[in-house]
Amino acid sequence: MLRRLAALGATILLAGGNPSFAGAASPAAQGSAQVNYKIMPTVRAQVVPNYLSGFGPTGGLGSGSTPAAGASAVLGGGTVDFGNVIVGYQYLYKYAAQVSVQTNDSAGFVVYGEGATDLNGSNPIPAPATFPLFQTLYWLVSGAGNTPFSPATSFNRTNGNPIAGGAGGIDYSGVGGKPLPASAVWTYPTSGNVSRGYDYELRLSGAIPTSQFNVYIVYTVIGN
Repeated sequence: MLRRLAALGATILLAGGNPSFAGAASPAAQGSAQVNYKIMPTVRAQVVPNYLSGFGPTGGLGSGSTPAAGASAVLGGGTVDFGNVIVGYQYLYKYAAQVSVQTNDSAGFVVYGEGATDLNGSNPIPAPATFPLFQTLYWLVSGAGNTPFSPATSFNRTNGNPIAGGAGGIDYSGVGGKPLPASAVWTYPTSGNVSRGYDYELRLSGAIPTSQFNVYIVYTVIGN
């Protein structure tokens, strides 16, 4: 990406054509040069699950069960693990993921977040073995006032090609090179070193079977 800078003031000393002698002033001329060069935009990103103390699920009011994060959720790592939840109730998972981006691109960037697949059931394996991710798992920007009933945006299943079920990311080469616009979770208009945290909401309809469900949520950062 070409970044044209203001003319760079460069003084160039031009040696005279005649030899100079001690005590004699050597004639000199001055000139200027305009230098154009490329600054390659860079984007670096990191996603940290369970990024603050106090992470984990709340909600399920009236279910008779108190939610707690599963064993695979650890501070600053692991996975976002809702633990045991009850069908028909809604849950909020606080401090689920923090996305940090560093870029020198003055046009900024867009962060996309989407499911590599639908929800995959196991232990026991339900029939059918998957359940739609859309309108089941949602995201919202972390905030002290968030509740299991706060307005949130549903994650979408990707239209790209999941690599190793999503463990290796998503290949977008066959779908225009990037996720769908509806999967954008953050648009930043300029360069910077910035972070944003996300909570997740789980809304369990009565149609979902009893099982352990898993899905990879893949975040993709693309410079503008």
